[in-house]
Amino acid sequence: MRRLIDPLGDVRRLIDPLRDAYDRLGVGAETMQFLQQEEERRKLLSGILGQYSLASIDGATIAQVGQEAERNRRLLEGPIEDARRLGLLDPNYDARRSMEVALEAHQAYEQSFRRPELADIQLLAREALGAGTLAASAFGGDHPSAALEAAMRAMRNSWVSMEHMDRSARAFADMQAMGRLLNERPPFDAGLAASLRPSLGDWRDLLTPSPDLLTHPSLRSGFYLERGFDPALTYFPVPAFEESIDAAGLRDAPADARDVVDGQNVEDGFTRARGAFDQLQRFEIAIRQFIATTMEAAYGPHWMKHQLPSGMLEAWQAKRDTAVKAGESERPLIDYADFTDYRQIIERADNWRVVFKPIFGRSENVRESFQRLFPVRIATMHSRVVTLDDELLLLVETKRVLRAIRKAGG
Repeated sequence: MRRLIDPLGDVRRLIDPLRDAYDRLGVGAETMQFLQQEEERRKLLSGILGQYSLASIDGATIAQVGQEAERNRRLLEGPIEDARRLGLLDPNYDARRSMEVALEAHQAYEQSFRRPELADIQLLAREALGAGTLAASAFGGDHPSAALEAAMRAMRNSWVSMEHMDRSARAFADMQAMGRLLNERPPFDAGLAASLRPSLGDWRDLLTPSPDLLTHPSLRSGFYLERGFDPALTYFPVPAFEESIDAAGLRDAPADARDVVDGQNVEDGFTRARGAFDQLQRFEIAIRQFIATTMEAAYGPHWMKHQLPSGMLEAWQAKRDTAVKAGESERPLIDYADFTDYRQIIERADNWRVVFKPIFGRSENVRESFQRLFPVRIATMHSRVVTLDDELLLLVETKRVLRAIRKAGG
């Protein structure tokens, strides 16, 4: 059911600033009008930004407004393209019935969940801690189920599927276990990496998926399933999923960085896409600084000339020259690195042996982390729909890598 309604649901969440899904989806004509207006605004904004360079506009405030407008245009571009592909921008297409069906399915889906009775929680926690589960390895001690029971009781949103209570309990427990293990154990410990694979999938082999596959949310989810991703981890209503993520300590953002109403996170239209964009941006800045600092400490200030894979330095210089000619300010050379460059620098044999092995332990674990992040990065930077599967992979793997960097003093 979630697969059926995801395309319309994700487009709605990305374009509706108020997240008032029930009112919006109940009025098909108004939704189409909104989409058409945003498409016209996108075209107008593209024309304005095409005629004027931000570098030629006087005033820091105007430049900042222009940069924010360009950022929002990029975030909107993907949803508009998805809406056009779905036919929502066709004036001859009657979206009312389709959206009514999607709304009915969405309501039925959310109504199939409830908060468990207090009497059920102890049994659910014990079943979720069965032998061989991720939760069993995280919740130890004399009373292993006590902490898990407390987390279940603290949930304010409906999160247990009435048809699959045991499945919901195991998924919730595994999510809490991920948070506990990532916060308590060395992030690239071999045992931790192995324990995550039954839930997140095995990504150690070098993967080269096509961009078309990665930018389509349904195909991307299918790609995750092929790797071994457990779909039960995101089989929750959105408010319950977000609350579970926070309860597990997987999100490092401060509480005041998210809107909260009546104890529930509120998606303000662009929240998930904007959040993924910001998370990846902060992550990449940290990775670049870490690589530059550690490589310079090991090889000196001219490390790029000798320690980069073949052709990479020339590619960075070419991108820098192009950016400067276009009117941008010159930045440190490593800022022109591609996302795939980080892993190649780390895995290069001499770099790995001298610099990175003491930090990450096993190169296959580093490769696995970056490969789990790569599809999310492609979808986000192409302004495509960001799913709950994407969000979970993003939070887990950025947390792992950044904890390793911090522990190394980076």
